[in-house]
Amino acid sequence: MRSLVLLVLTCSVSVPLGAQGFDYLLPIEEHVFENGLRLLVLHREGDARVACKIFTDFGAIVEEPGELGAAHYLEHLMFKGTTGLGTTGWESERPYVEELRATELELEEALNAARNTIRERGVWGDYKHAESTPRIDSLRAEIARLDGEIERFRDRGAMMRWYQAFGGTNLTATTEQEYMKFDINLPAEQVDLFLRVEADRMRNTVFREFDQERMILVEQRLGDLNRPSTPYYEQMAGLVGLVHPVFWPEGYATDFAEYSRWYQRDLYDRYFQPNNTTLVFIGGVTLEEMTPKVERYFGWMERVPEPTRARAVEPPPASERSLTYRSDDLPPRVEARHMIPGVGHPDRPHFDVAGEVLRIRLERAIEAAGIAGAVNVNTRVVHTSRFGVPGSVNVEVVTAEANLPAVQALIDTAVRTLGSDDMTEEDLSLAKKRLRTGWYRTLRNADQLAFEIGHFQTMDSWRTLVPYMESRETTNAADLRRLSAEYFVPENRAWGFVRPKTVTPPISQEDDR
Repeated sequence: MRSLVLLVLTCSVSVPLGAQGFDYLLPIEEHVFENGLRLLVLHREGDARVACKIFTDFGAIVEEPGELGAAHYLEHLMFKGTTGLGTTGWESERPYVEELRATELELEEALNAARNTIRERGVWGDYKHAESTPRIDSLRAEIARLDGEIERFRDRGAMMRWYQAFGGTNLTATTEQEYMKFDINLPAEQVDLFLRVEADRMRNTVFREFDQERMILVEQRLGDLNRPSTPYYEQMAGLVGLVHPVFWPEGYATDFAEYSRWYQRDLYDRYFQPNNTTLVFIGGVTLEEMTPKVERYFGWMERVPEPTRARAVEPPPASERSLTYRSDDLPPRVEARHMIPGVGHPDRPHFDVAGEVLRIRLERAIEAAGIAGAVNVNTRVVHTSRFGVPGSVNVEVVTAEANLPAVQALIDTAVRTLGSDDMTEEDLSLAKKRLRTGWYRTLRNADQLAFEIGHFQTMDSWRTLVPYMESRETTNAADLRRLSAEYFVPENRAWGFVRPKTVTPPISQEDDR
């Protein structure tokens, strides 16, 4: 199946004067192969390079409690090579890999058998009958021995050397709640290399350096948690979302020890399939050129039953919630979060405009009140700002602790009166201009645009992208009033307050002397 879709914003609709002449044309071409693999190409005449990305519809929302962070961990493992890359001799390495897999299954059985012995029973993570058993210790020692044998065949950096040798730049990978992507920027004549490497990665990944990568993930997580804001924001996300994994953090200390090769292999086998994958290319290639190339490297892969979807559905909000977080390292602040629809819902684009309008009005309000503070309005949950499921819009003001009650009242007024008569046309125009400028910068950067196309495909459909941007242009005061009445309501609100942990006593007159 092939379709050419040209998505154009015309000026015949009610578009602000500042947007007239702004070009939303995206000549994306699509080919879907028999095995379900999706190919999207945006040709740029005369471009000598190509932004290449492969998206898998997979991420943290399919993780299970006790395995949080496993999706990100799988990304790390998929950089450790395949049966052909990253080894000095696969046929010699293979028996050790197979024996290790079998030993780890025995370990899992031993852990299950000892569940009552090693179960955590303390509130503060401080009481088990025992940390381990002789059988568990013996199997772990055997796994360590086999890992040492496998290490003899390790050829580190093979994939990177191939890419760099043929002009590749910006080799990256990212895993968030709803996607995993690998990407590289290559000369147009070397695009076959991307297809060869990524097809190999999809089918033949070998989980090498398992415990080393586990510790790298622990270090990354600890680095994240060392930022004073991270624990607070994770508490706030948990206050907004009751059940959906999109609100879960990237793993707790207890999760990392639970990671196993068999669980990672299960995720890999279920989700890294052609009918769960999208290839995106922007630059000096055409659909006609790319179709036979992709067919050569990916066409032999068979379509499989559709991977398991994330089944959780967040229940409708029903109560106003509040959280007080005490920290001497994080400046005082007050924040209001409201749950908002996911991408694909007609209201979602309007929240981008609403967020900018709220920022503008709150900055003006706190200045008029003579309050010193920094306003931040975003839709971020963990690291991502858009989802195909409900997320949240977060309105935060960092200010002195004494100002928190007054600023809370200002936030409450701002969200309740969104789109009211005191909002000027200049406010709305400026909000759209800021969003338009950001989109224009995305258009000029092939790597960023390719990301947006692939991200929208994993959230909903790539065809949603341009209509989403168009809808932001048509947002008016009536839309904002409707959002205020429907979403910015007490039963859909979570308040967060950051206050000092240490209370400083007032200075007495005697001390002052």
